[in-house]
Order: sequence, then C-alpha cells, then structure tokens
Amino acid sequence: MPDMGSGYMAGMIPYYRMKLPVFYALEVRDWKSAAALEPAAGSPPEVATLVYWARVLADGRLRHARQALAGLARYDALMAGVKKGKHAYMVEGTGPKIQRGEMLAWTAFAEGKEEEALTNMRTAADLQDKVGQAEVDIPAREMLADMLLEFGRPKQALTEYEVALKLSPNRLNGPYNAGEPAKAEFYYATLLKSTNNGQDSARPELAHARSFAGSQQAASK
Repeated sequence: MPDMGSGYMAGMIPYYRMKLPVFYALEVRDWKSAAALEPAAGSPPEVATLVYWARVLADGRLRHARQALAGLARYDALMAGVKKGKHAYMVEGTGPKIQRGEMLAWTAFAEGKEEEALTNMRTAADLQDKVGQAEVDIPAREMLADMLLEFGRPKQALTEYEVALKLSPNRLNGPYNAGEPAKAEFYYATLLKSTNNGQDSARPELAHARSFAGSQQAASK
C-alpha cells in the first residue's frame, strides 16, 4: 500500500513486539514472566498499557497486591496520557473498559476481597460477551471461572467455563479446568482431541489429561 507512506506502520512495531510475549506468558500461565515484562523501547503509551495490563493480571494471580496496585496506577497514568493525545478515542472504547475491569478484579483478588473481585470480573465478562472478543483476547468469562475455582467454588466455576467454551471453543484452559469430577472424562477427551492427543507439546496439562484418560481406560477393562 504505497500511498500510505513508509511510516504508516511505524507506530505498530512496538505493539507487535509486545503482543507475542504478553499473550504467550499469560496463555502458558507463566505469571512470574508476565509480571516482569517491560514495554519495548519507544513504546507509545497506548502500547505500554498492554504490558501493565498483563502485569496486573499476573501479580493478581500471584497474590502480589502491592505490585498489582502499582501496575494499575501506572496503567491509569498511561491512559491519562493517551487521552491527551491524538489517540484519545481509544480510552473510551469497550476494550479498555474490559481490561480495566479485569485489572480491578485481579487486584481485589490479590487483596483477598473475594466478592469485589468476582463482581468486577463478572462485569468485564458480561461486557465482553456482549461486544465480542478481539482475535487473541483471553476470555474474561474464563478468568471469572478461574477465580471461582481459586475461591473453592468448583460447580460455579464449571458453569462459567462452559459458557466461555461456547463462545471460545477449544481453548486449552477451559476444558482442562472444567474437569469437575462428574465431567472430567468428557472435557479431558475434548482437550486431547483438539491437541492431537498432546503429542506436539510438553505442557503438563496435556500430560495430566493423557494420564487421566489412560487410567479411565484401564479401569474400564
């Protein structure tokens, strides 16, 4: 597209440099790595917010309340900067509202505020379900289910995982954690089917699913 000029995509380079490490760390649930991420050099504020969103989610999972609060404050400061610039429209979009709701939820989680965490995450999930996800979003509904599981509410978590799987089928985390005793066999089988029996990955979740399936087959003989 020569008419767009050589600098048209320049602002996107820092974004794509950060997008892969951010989502990779979160998807493989490497919270320590996600919490240690830093914006790429030269990142504009609207790109740097992605990193602080990931850090707050990770620090929340690790129950690092002080770090999560600091990350949230940094995110808010960056968004205030965006609001003063030429991309101010981005601040008012549904994406940032969902992101901030997720951050508020995981910060409350880290602080041990169970109902506040669940309320904020449910609000984010309801909004995301209404407007739809971006192409690589981690479903807020799935995060809600994760929280419920962490809070010792497996049956409620299963309900939310099942909703998330209808909207975002074949994600690894959904069927793996939806394996509440009564439905474990079904969901682990679903997980293995969608991953070629886990043959191309060393992830422990897939090894556990294979072990479970093997024990079920042995018990049925």
